Amino acid sequence: MYTIHDRVSYSRIDRDGLMGISNVVDCLQDCCMFHSEDAGHSALELLKKDRAWLVSSWHVVFRRRPTLGEYISIHTWPYQFKGIFGSRNFLMETPEHEVLAYADSRWFYFDSAAGRPARIDREEIEVYPTEPPYEMEHAPRKVNCPEDMELKQVIEVSPNYLDTNDHVNNGQYVRLAANALPMNYPVKQLRAEFRLAAKLGNTLHLRTAVTEDRFYATLTDREGEPYFLCEFL
Repeated sequence: MYTIHDRVSYSRIDRDGLMGISNVVDCLQDCCMFHSEDAGHSALELLKKDRAWLVSSWHVVFRRRPTLGEYISIHTWPYQFKGIFGSRNFLMETPEHEVLAYADSRWFYFDSAAGRPARIDREEIEVYPTEPPYEMEHAPRKVNCPEDMELKQVIEVSPNYLDTNDHVNNGQYVRLAANALPMNYPVKQLRAEFRLAAKLGNTLHLRTAVTEDRFYATLTDREGEPYFLCEFL
């Protein structure tokens, strides 16, 4: 298990003084990236050999979002590598071990030169010892959205959306989806599926739909092919 310790800053809270939904996801992603850094297999080092880890799905359960100034610990560990895929859990808790959030995620190894997934290198697997998965519901990785979704916004991908892979970072998709939530919507869980990597110059069409207990958001291209699908419970 890999752990970082953090404190909730003002730049990461919402109008209620709680860490924002997308900021929680960013915090989990940061923990994963620091794990790679300290293991000697950072994202920048992988780029030198035309490799990258790209996320394909998130399932985040929120028990309580931390407040401004609160100290938190974030833990992460991989629990499975198979073919091109790696699965990783996350846990966010207080110093007193109150669980704030936990998550399951699935990633795939990517050959950036060929532009396609690649089998995980043996040395990449060996540097991350696996541990048993976190005890949580394993929800479907695919998000099935309603067909009659309403177009809300058209967004041009700008340079500040991109990460070192020249793709829109996964946290940016979550942020755009969370910004579309109705005011004071009580999010308990988030499921996100990533289909295509949007790049500079692409246009994202944000569509939403609401059911009795779920809010859906998708980001698609002009023809409706999804880059990202998201379900808030």
